[in-house]
Amino acid sequence: MIELLDSAERDLRPEIFDEMFRARAAVFRDRLGWDVRVQNGLEIDRYDEEENPIYLVSLNDAGRLTGSLRLLPTTGETMLGNEFASFFDEPVNICSPIAWECTRFCVHPPRNVGEFGSGQQVSSELLIGLCQLALASGIEHIVGLYDHAMTRVYRRIGWCPIPFATSRPQVGKLVVGIWDVSHEALDTMMTCDMKAASVKRAA
Repeated sequence: MIELLDSAERDLRPEIFDEMFRARAAVFRDRLGWDVRVQNGLEIDRYDEEENPIYLVSLNDAGRLTGSLRLLPTTGETMLGNEFASFFDEPVNICSPIAWECTRFCVHPPRNVGEFGSGQQVSSELLIGLCQLALASGIEHIVGLYDHAMTRVYRRIGWCPIPFATSRPQVGKLVVGIWDVSHEALDTMMTCDMKAASVKRAA
């Protein structure tokens, strides 16, 4: 199940936000080794505190979070325009009311072995929810930074970004991608998701 949240709900649903921020710390700092700010076990940055992001979270049948992502309009402050700017030889300037930046895409680590589905399953659910939200909101493009190795995952899910810029080699093999929002993309993902579910049931 997918839920849509905004920062105004942090005081109303603190347990959901704490779970999301705790999972981000476990993934981005502990597993990936990113230089992110973590306080009291929660990874929260200035975009969470100073901007008004939209969050998508996926939940299992028990109501536990399995994944999350954050969206910001490219007409305001973005990580591509600030934190990620030095990754590229030339500035990556994307500013449009119909393009939103996706960051902190996170498949949450399970507390117990086998508790959640596969990472691809959670990623698929998040991307399907993201595409549905974008279609309903008039957003035509999603912009984000991703590791090139994720390309095969996006391809299997059925919504592969168009590469827009590649980082300097010293930084790694990072790519700015643009996901074109369309009903065709949503239909493809839904079909891929159903096929993956059928394979899982047959296994």
